[in-house]
Amino acid sequence: MTASAEARHGSPVECAADRYRLWVRTMFTDLAREAGVTDAEGLARQLHLLYDGAGVWVHMDRDKSAATTARAAAAALFDAAISDKELVDAGQ
Repeated sequence: MTASAEARHGSPVECAADRYRLWVRTMFTDLAREAGVTDAEGLARQLHLLYDGAGVWVHMDRDKSAATTARAAAAALFDAAISDKELVDAGQ
């Protein structure tokens, strides 16, 4: 994150960071689709934001409990996404 913040537009550092972020987002999207989430891309964006935030939390606060907190938040997001899917499937 630090390196990409200081990288020039179009630099190899920026390109590597962009490829990595695309890989993370694609992984979350694919997992959400496999789980049957209707808005897989929306959930992936939320999970990616949570993932980034947890990483910053650990780095800035040196608090390794971020993983546990992030996991609980991810479970809540996933449960909400599945509930939305069930309502859509039920025609509500």
